[in-house]
Amino acid sequence: MREPDLETSEQLLQWIRHRGLALPARVVLEVARPFSFIASQGLLLCQPLLSYFAQDAHIEAYADLLARRENLDRLIAELGTCSQRGEERD
Repeated sequence: MREPDLETSEQLLQWIRHRGLALPARVVLEVARPFSFIASQGLLLCQPLLSYFAQDAHIEAYADLLARRENLDRLIAELGTCSQRGEERD
């Protein structure tokens, strides 16, 4: 697995913040943390089907993001700080 780029995670964070979903996203990521690697492999397995809805590069980037526990921890921390400061909607 390659190292996920920071641009992908920043785009994901901005999308979540813009829609006001920081708290629900954080809860889902906390609950799904033990299954993150399995979810990343599921994304890669379903990539041919998902390619009708998203570009292959995006699917691979999100799979790489979910594959590493430290990336998930960083996302949860970023979502936690934006929830605490009340920056859910930009």
